[in-house]
Amino acid sequence: MAITGGVATGKSAVVAQLTQIWGEHAASFSADAAVHELLTRPDIKTKIGEVFGSSVFDEAGAIDRSQLRQVVFRTPPLRRDLEAILHPEVFVAGQQAHLLAKKSDRSLFVYEIPLLYEVDSKHQRDLDLVVASSEDVQRSRMAERRGLDPETIENLLRSQMPLSVKLERADVVIWNDGTETELEEQVHVLSSLIHHRLESLPR
Repeated sequence: MAITGGVATGKSAVVAQLTQIWGEHAASFSADAAVHELLTRPDIKTKIGEVFGSSVFDEAGAIDRSQLRQVVFRTPPLRRDLEAILHPEVFVAGQQAHLLAKKSDRSLFVYEIPLLYEVDSKHQRDLDLVVASSEDVQRSRMAERRGLDPETIENLLRSQMPLSVKLERADVVIWNDGTETELEEQVHVLSSLIHHRLESLPR
């Protein structure tokens, strides 16, 4: 299955809770974590340097993610250039993680891909879950938990496909405006749904 949604809607929390319920029978892949790793790879850093120049690197030679983000917000064509560098690599990493999960006989494999629909992901899955919340809650979380300024918050919100569009494409929706307990209750319902689907498959 794939889990997506808007920025700061709680996607990672859902993945963590779901994989905790399933324990050793579950495996997951985070596109964001894959990007973090890619940005440390010498070959990827070289490609980014060729497109963006030295301004997106810090004094130690590491990519300054905040500066890179600001550049792509200001210049949409450069964002497409960055995606062309990163997205094929992320797809390959996801495929490898899925293959490893199959070899390990995991019953549940979860892709966590924030831009699942924006990039028209070709990952094979049998269920799409969208984790959603109101924009006011998204803004509050980004400010309080990530310390982001209002301009960056608005840029992040506008950079993704509207949640209303994602909701139309979802098989299942979790609405995460409430408490952690309310979120846990929804994840347990989701887990039961997955169990039922798996039990109904031919053996």
